[in-house]
Amino acid sequence: MTIFRKIGLSKRYGKVIYAISAVLTLALSSLVFFNPYAIPMCILLKLLSVPIILYLYTAMTRKMDIYFYLNLGISRNEYYIIPFVVEFIAFIILMLITGKIGYAIQ
Repeated sequence: MTIFRKIGLSKRYGKVIYAISAVLTLALSSLVFFNPYAIPMCILLKLLSVPIILYLYTAMTRKMDIYFYLNLGISRNEYYIIPFVVEFIAFIILMLITGKIGYAIQ
């Protein structure tokens, strides 16, 4: 299974993780848009939010769902890590774009 297939599969089971992370990403990018000097603080906040979101996701979901995806060829670590890596890459790209726009406006 290729990495792109695993990312596509992660869109199915990680909808909640993607949604919560996207809300945090949009809030932080709006902060960076108006204050580009807050980029390091936003990255630190995003890194600190990952374990909290993962804990809440594992605590509040049904435990039987993971076995369906394990049978599709994705490991338990990939099951939890892929959504955060993909969303963090999107977060960094969005921070760079909004940071550049924020610097241009000021």
